[in-house]
Amino acid sequence: MSDKVGIPRALFYHTYYPLWRAFFGELGVETIVSPETNKEILNEGIKHVVDETCLPVKVFFGHIAELNKAGVDYLFVPRMVSVEKKAYICPKFMGLPDMLRASKLAHLALIMPVINLVKAAQAEEQFILESAAPFTGNRRLIKKAWRVALQEQQGHEENLRRKALAVNADSGSAVRRKITESGWKNDDLTILLLGHDYNVYDRYVNMGIMEKLRHLGCQVVTSALLSREERELRLKQFPRSVFWTYGRNLMGAVFRFFDYAGKKGVIILSSFGCGIDSFIDHFIMRRLAAQKIPYLNVVLDEHTGEGGLNTRLEAFIDIIQWRRDYHQSYISTYGQHVGRS
Repeated sequence: MSDKVGIPRALFYHTYYPLWRAFFGELGVETIVSPETNKEILNEGIKHVVDETCLPVKVFFGHIAELNKAGVDYLFVPRMVSVEKKAYICPKFMGLPDMLRASKLAHLALIMPVINLVKAAQAEEQFILESAAPFTGNRRLIKKAWRVALQEQQGHEENLRRKALAVNADSGSAVRRKITESGWKNDDLTILLLGHDYNVYDRYVNMGIMEKLRHLGCQVVTSALLSREERELRLKQFPRSVFWTYGRNLMGAVFRFFDYAGKKGVIILSSFGCGIDSFIDHFIMRRLAAQKIPYLNVVLDEHTGEGGLNTRLEAFIDIIQWRRDYHQSYISTYGQHVGRS
């Protein structure tokens, strides 16, 4: 009977799950993932953190509580400091093991490898050895498993890029798209949905915002449309270095989105109390305003209501359609462009 590792369906799951599923699978270890986020999971997480904690961390703690009941042997909670040479992950990733041990939430044995590619030259090798330590010390097997896992992750990211560039057949609208040298030609409205992966892809946290936008006749793309190489090329348009990986992804996607033709707008999903978002969102909104691209900033916490979100989305889409279709010089109460919600 193989060992079982629990991976919470929160935070790093939404970016790196294919990597870790393949890695542990190659080692003969079964991965168990907690269910999709729901009200009970969120409420359970809220009990174990201070009120000022951001929503994604509250969700994470709820998923840890759920895995405690799932019959797993270990919980995988890596300390992620940096996953690339020039940038850091959000501080909440760095402190997760400490926050978990300091909480009153009972938990199983933790696998807590450290990844910090900024400082240590051998950080990646040490990371995978620590991850595999409870199961095997065979370095040859571990390195082979890591190569397979990297290929799986690369395939996953490429698939996301293809989806971001493909016709969204199930959107409910007759959206037809042609890719030309000058960018995308759209017969309908394209919305760039920006945010950390755990906000963009957790349907409970964002209240199904992708489905809502598609129901409103929008084509939705995310920062997944960008490869790391193209992201770095686009970031050269920004005069300063961006020191956070998620921030680099969002900034790069925005610069890429400038090239898109047709009707378009940007929706920025932010977590209330997120320090990184408070900086990056400001830079993004200034550049969107300079390009005269309408934007809407939706701030998420456990008190965000679905009815209010529906109203804001409908109003945002209507304003863009009015301005583009009827050439109205609409002036909102926020100024020339649609602003913060």
